[in-house]
Formats: sequence, C-alpha cells, structure tokens
Amino acid sequence: MQYSIVIPAHNEAANIEAFVADFLERLPTLTRKLLHEVVIVENGSSDGTLEACRRLDDRFPSIVRVLTNKRGSYGEAIKRGILESEGTHLSILECDFLDAEFVTASIELFQAGQARFIVASKRHPESVDGRPLKRRILTMVFNKILSIFTGYPGSDTHGLKSIDTTLAKQLCAQAITTDEVLQTELVLLAWRQGIKIHELPIRIHEMRVAPVSIRRRFPMVLDTIGQLRRSLRRFPVVA
Repeated sequence: MQYSIVIPAHNEAANIEAFVADFLERLPTLTRKLLHEVVIVENGSSDGTLEACRRLDDRFPSIVRVLTNKRGSYGEAIKRGILESEGTHLSILECDFLDAEFVTASIELFQAGQARFIVASKRHPESVDGRPLKRRILTMVFNKILSIFTGYPGSDTHGLKSIDTTLAKQLCAQAITTDEVLQTELVLLAWRQGIKIHELPIRIHEMRVAPVSIRRRFPMVLDTIGQLRRSLRRFPVVA
C-alpha cells in the first residue's frame, strides 16, 4: 500500500505550514512509512498561501507536492488532488482538521479489506462535535433533507474521507458538480453504485470561524439537493 493525502488550501497562509508540519510529526511510525505523498492543492488564494505551500515543499521534499488552481473552488481542488494522486489509497483532509487518527484508522480498514470508501461522520454516535450549536444543527438538517430527497441512509457526507484511489478517480470522472457539492456527490455516487460507505467517529473542535456563514450556507441547501438528484438520476438504485 502507498498512501496519498489530499489537502485543499484557500487563504491559509497564516496556518498551513504549522498545521501540516504538526500533522506529519503526529503520524504513527507505521502510518508514516506508508505515506507516499501529501498533495496540497492551492486554489485561488489572495494571500500568501501558495508561497507557504512552496516552503512546505522545500521543507518536506520527499513527501509534500504542491498543485495550484487559479479558481477558488473547494470541489475542483479536491478533484484535481484525487486525479493527480499516485497512492493506492487516499484521504481527503481539511487544512484546519488534519486528523492523524482518522488516517491511521482508515489505513487499518483498507489493509483488512473491510472498506473502499470511508467517511468521518460528525453525526456518528461516538463522535464528539465541538462546533457551535448552529453549525451542528445545520449538519443535522442538511443530512435529514438529503435522506428525504435521495434516500441516502448514512449519517454524514460532508467532511474527511478516505477512498480506494481507483474508485475515487472513477467517481471523479462520473461527477457533474463542483465546489462544495462535489464531496457529497462522491459519497452518493459510490453508495448508489453499491459501494458500502463505512463511517468512523471523529473528535472535532473548531479552530477558527467557518469561512462560509450559516446565513449563506442555508439558502444553498435546496440548490445542492437539486444538483445531487440530477446526478443520481443517471444511476439506477442498487437493490
């Protein structure tokens, strides 16, 4: 097994160097031995994020690889990172949530042949969600609406993920959405085609104010559901 980690980065100049360096130091020895690359995809930043990423590349030349997209799109950054990753398996992490425990647990499941697609669920009964109440409620409402309109039985689709790389690239080729919708679409496409979505609990504590406010997120929900339903219509329900 060779492992890739994909990290989208937008306006993260103040944090990314310290966060990535700390993450690499916290990885258990066995996990670090399997780590082939950390692919950081800088996308449309207006600060010094790209320069900070290049300093990480200089500091960890055998591990860190930096890509850049001109457009500030979270989904397109994830998609490019997946398509250019070289490992047999990968994890998609967040710049401010580089969870070494999730990566290690994912590797153990992959090695045991127990999963091809793993989601770190904030709604898992064993998860500890330290985000503000409004954000927790929005997650609950979004996943409830998603269940009603698509039938998806999982508890969460938005957040950290680990995927067999061949499957991840296949799903990217099938995806029709961009931006933040993409990461949920990847989950639904896998589920609709009969891939079991394995959920792991996580401990999440918000380290900064969310870049998109609740007021802006909520009106996006119905449009997001519409895009996802259009995507799923292309694939029959697997009994």
